Amino acid sequence: MEIDQWAIGQRIAQHRLRRALTQDELAGLVGISLSMMKKIESGTRTVTRLAQLVQFAQVLRVSDLRDLTGVPMTLLPDGRRGHPSAEAVRTALVERGHGVEPVGLKELRRLVARAWNAWQEPSIFRYDAVGQYVADLVRLVQAEVNTSAGLPRRQGLALASAVYQLARTWTKRVGEYDLSWVVADRAVTCALEADNPDLAGAASWNLAMILSAQGKTEQSRAVVATAIEQLGSLAGSAPTPARFAVVGGLHLLGATEAAREDDASTARDLLDRAATIAGRVGETNHHWMVFGPTNVALHRISTAIELGRTRDALELVERTDVREAASVERRLTFHIDAARCYARRDNPIAAVHMMGRASRESSDELRYNPMARETLRQLAATATAAIRPDLDPLLEAAGLTP
Repeated sequence: MEIDQWAIGQRIAQHRLRRALTQDELAGLVGISLSMMKKIESGTRTVTRLAQLVQFAQVLRVSDLRDLTGVPMTLLPDGRRGHPSAEAVRTALVERGHGVEPVGLKELRRLVARAWNAWQEPSIFRYDAVGQYVADLVRLVQAEVNTSAGLPRRQGLALASAVYQLARTWTKRVGEYDLSWVVADRAVTCALEADNPDLAGAASWNLAMILSAQGKTEQSRAVVATAIEQLGSLAGSAPTPARFAVVGGLHLLGATEAAREDDASTARDLLDRAATIAGRVGETNHHWMVFGPTNVALHRISTAIELGRTRDALELVERTDVREAASVERRLTFHIDAARCYARRDNPIAAVHMMGRASRESSDELRYNPMARETLRQLAATATAAIRPDLDPLLEAAGLTP
């Protein structure tokens, strides 16, 4: 069935009006010019990339691309590139540790720490190494849980939750959203069975992250709010720095989700609360959930982008130093967000520079991150001879060369 490009523009206009957005606001949220927005709605300019269609669907809260195209289409992130280790992870999840010899808690702790460190440190082999670690660790932690009881079992469950949280972030990054949902749910279950409320809060943050990635903003906000409430209602001893950090991280995710629903006042309130907590605990990495003043600054940028306030986001970008960020993932997010802002403000040289920084930290990010790939496509579409020498290697690394 042929897609009527003119009708897509009409449908976008209808959904924009339903959400009470102006053309200028929708253009800012999607990352295009007002002139382009007008041309798309009038039908004089077509939406030629699936990624851009997905962006419109996400901003307009459209869960089925058929509502925009008029024909059945699956809503998936553009540029999804399957990773060879994904099937091994899927198999390990199904096997649930049966027939695997346990290695003991001490060795498991070492292996889990090694895997998380590999994910949070810059490396050109980051995606491949962690993909291999995850499949093996899923088998080992489940075998440990299967063969233990009492306190050792609870300790094994805590390690299992940490492994499933790592599996969640890796599977999400490589586009395996179905797997990401499964492991995020297992992470919460294991943390609860381990009777570890702080870990359960971190696992809830992971669950909310994949809900967010699937466009389920309302559900993501509900998970975040419930986790904050549960941690805040715990009686007994004074909260530990780890608990403060987990609550702070939940506030940051809540701010991002509020911004995605154009709830600017709630987003600002959550960011301010997170900043207060960050000032108290400093730069932390409890439960491998990086939190601190640097991460608050990064979320102020991403929240401004979600609200379509590119000028504000760029002002924050130029005042932010990410060298103190404990995880390469946070730095990569900053580089890509900065590149998006510069591209929107017609500064391709700065945008390419920031994408180059992302590539030097982890070149695989260009292959698997849909936002990075879309930003590179936009830069390539208008590239001048002056930036080609720097842009072309990035396009090659992302697999975007003809």
